[in-house]
Amino acid sequence: MIGGGGGGGGGGGGGGGGGGGRIIVLSKFGKSENTIIDDFILKNKLKWIPYNKLKNVEYLSEGGFGAIYKATWLKNNRDEEVILKCHKNLNENLNEFLKEWGYHSSCLSSNNIINFYGFTEVPNSSKYMVVMQYANKGNLRENLTRVVENNWNQKLYMLYEIISGLNKIHGENLIHCDFHDGNILNHNDENKDKIYISDLGLCQPVKSFLKKYDIYGVMPFMAPEVLRGKSYTPASDIYSFSMVMWELSSGIPPFNNRAHDIQLSLSICKGERPEIVENTPQCYVDLMKKCWNEDSSKRPSTSEVNDIFVKWIFRPYNNKVSEELKSNIMEFINAPIGQHNNLVTESHPQACYTSRLLDFTSKKLNEMIASEDLSEYMVNLKSLDENTSKKLNEILESEDSQASVKVNEMLLILRQIPDVFRHLMCPENVPKRARFGTFPRRLEHIRNLVSPETVQN
Repeated sequence: MIGGGGGGGGGGGGGGGGGGGRIIVLSKFGKSENTIIDDFILKNKLKWIPYNKLKNVEYLSEGGFGAIYKATWLKNNRDEEVILKCHKNLNENLNEFLKEWGYHSSCLSSNNIINFYGFTEVPNSSKYMVVMQYANKGNLRENLTRVVENNWNQKLYMLYEIISGLNKIHGENLIHCDFHDGNILNHNDENKDKIYISDLGLCQPVKSFLKKYDIYGVMPFMAPEVLRGKSYTPASDIYSFSMVMWELSSGIPPFNNRAHDIQLSLSICKGERPEIVENTPQCYVDLMKKCWNEDSSKRPSTSEVNDIFVKWIFRPYNNKVSEELKSNIMEFINAPIGQHNNLVTESHPQACYTSRLLDFTSKKLNEMIASEDLSEYMVNLKSLDENTSKKLNEILESEDSQASVKVNEMLLILRQIPDVFRHLMCPENVPKRARFGTFPRRLEHIRNLVSPETVQN
């Protein structure tokens, strides 16, 4: 019905006007019964694949976006194994869905983005499915125990392929938004290993159904600012990449021994990161830490990270090799192959590495962070209060004319503290002179004013 009708129409309409030309083009790419999909296929030079051209359809798993199947595509010249993705809510949100796949299509010039062939439709169901390239060695998470035994040159080349794909995405002014080890695929073709990135931006159609403050993704790979409700940025993808770097040094997924709950999110937002594995080259550790910096503005770009891996792998043939680069290269050469460490390899029963809607909101997480910060400040203030009277007397008895000035300044700051405490849980109510974000700096300033150095000087 679909393939035959499209082909017949193309053959019979070659001599017509503009409409006939469109039919000829459709005969090449195939034709669905949905003009929106047909236009998308034409624009992106994809294929409409009749379902009867797909054999041996086999259910694999349930991903973050819906069911995933494996099938054999009966092509004209040869059969090819493919992946079928049946996305949830696709029909209700088709335009948004195609917009995201358009982003994926724009990155296909990279050798490290999984190929996107086109669409098919399950007969008598009105369910559209995406047809994609099949990676025959599974995803990175499934291969960690093997990959960790690779030498460092092999690991670096894998990471180079990954960051090259991510750099292509960012070069198109796009963000992955769901970057984790399940979306990094391994493929072996004629004894040559390849790495591909998949599911570019495909969490966006799912997110269109989310409510305010909802959080969606794989928690250990999510940047702290994203957990707290901020938008995804290229820097949040780089944070996710740092977790992939850690996996290749450890052989296990990040935080696999912890429940992936609000307590772990709280720990991540307060700066906790996976434990550095012994014998990891220091230059590698330094780059990884830059990529997972709590301050997103201090993380390197994909281009910068890509350049570093290029230097580590494709060493210059001229004499322009810096001493630092020589030292870095020797670190990788001397590092042991495989890791022998005390990390817990058994996963916690509540660890989850599938993209999902988390069972708490960013609002709840921010409230918990504010509450813990308040408790910390109260402890600090209590410690401060025990010494304030004594320090004030010492400063007042001092003949230093500057002391009274400093005490007056200190008292002005102290008068603002109750105001901050009263409004801390509702920062928008705090007067500009006592904003929550400035309070830690004020508290530090008070400590400086009553420090022994202040008294002596």
